[in-house]
Amino acid sequence: MAQRAVVIGGGAIGAAAAYFLAADGWDVTLVERGQVGRGCSYGNACLIVPSHAHPLPQPGVVGEALRWLLHPAGPVYIRPRFDRHLVAWLWRFWRACTPAAAARAHDALVALGRFSLAQYEDLARTVACSVFFQRRGLLHVYLGPRAAEHARAEQARYAADGFPGRVLLRDELLAFEPALSPRVGAGLYLEGEAHGDSFAFTRALAEAATARGARVVTGRTAARISTRDGRVTGVRVDGARNEDVPADVVVLAAGAWSPGLAATLGLRIPMQPAKGYSCTVRPRGLAPSVPLYVIGRRVAITPLGDRLRFGGTLELAGYDERIDPRRYRAVVAAAREVLRDDLAWDHEEAWCGLRPLLPDGLPLIGRVPWVDGAIVATGHAMLGFTLAAGTGRVVADLAAGRPPAVPLEAFAVDRFGRA
Repeated sequence: MAQRAVVIGGGAIGAAAAYFLAADGWDVTLVERGQVGRGCSYGNACLIVPSHAHPLPQPGVVGEALRWLLHPAGPVYIRPRFDRHLVAWLWRFWRACTPAAAARAHDALVALGRFSLAQYEDLARTVACSVFFQRRGLLHVYLGPRAAEHARAEQARYAADGFPGRVLLRDELLAFEPALSPRVGAGLYLEGEAHGDSFAFTRALAEAATARGARVVTGRTAARISTRDGRVTGVRVDGARNEDVPADVVVLAAGAWSPGLAATLGLRIPMQPAKGYSCTVRPRGLAPSVPLYVIGRRVAITPLGDRLRFGGTLELAGYDERIDPRRYRAVVAAAREVLRDDLAWDHEEAWCGLRPLLPDGLPLIGRVPWVDGAIVATGHAMLGFTLAAGTGRVVADLAAGRPPAVPLEAFAVDRFGRA
């Protein structure tokens, strides 16, 4: 009889883990509190960009964030409130903003990001061949009188990280991407990056897992991970009829909802839900042909076939899934600022989602040392789609006892201690 695996979480990471486990011959059950792919995988920026695989905590980022905090429509916003968990999280975040910590985290994320991109290319040729996926690069765009200077400085930094780029001044930039406004002063084109339809990818992987015998349970909540004598035995699933799903391996990939379940394993996860926004439209007129990233605004503009998506911002407001009109309009305004004035659109869809953010900016990926059969894959922050395919493959390797293809020391699941 095949060994049994339960994956908790039906986002891109959970679906990828379920697919790779099913492909390895596991008897898989995927449990999702809502619908597969309807969380952050539904409305994210859809970028697969190892070049952006750097942690949020960086030297100098605290001062930059403090300036943004004065503006509720800025790229980063913390809703004023007293929350002891948030205070502790901010303290840990500040301590992670050192050159050594940032460099270590960057190297780990880049390695996983490159591995993940290779997995996406393989998936796009096989199980998700009908899903939108393109490797057309990423174009950074710069505004202001020092645009060219900033582009050249970033070109040197990305080249040092192994991502060579080409600086485009205004005339060359507008010839390269005619959908841009003349307000944009310069660009940096990073060739080799990719983008795809994250929602369609997630659904395709879940369907491919089902075709290999996996069971997908939606609209029901995993209440706890059951253990006995130091190993997992299953997952209690709540609903109209409570159910205990037996398991030899349990994969916790529940995103922002992971901490409570981790506590049933005795694992501490100091996580904050980081709200992000997006606007998806049907453009009428000349739209970008390559993904854009607006430097200084932290907003991505991603072409998705006949749709166009604007996505960005980071808001720490607890588990509040309401759209703040000011922050949503700031994302749209940042896109408007760099696109041609004559671009019109319709069928506008507003969205927000809660991304799982840990104070050191790194996900948790690995086995729980004191519970045999417990694997954690959560906390991917703003890089969930970029890292999903690679994380899913790593999870399957861990479950099978194979050495993972990328080092996992930086992602140690017990680095915040026990609950």
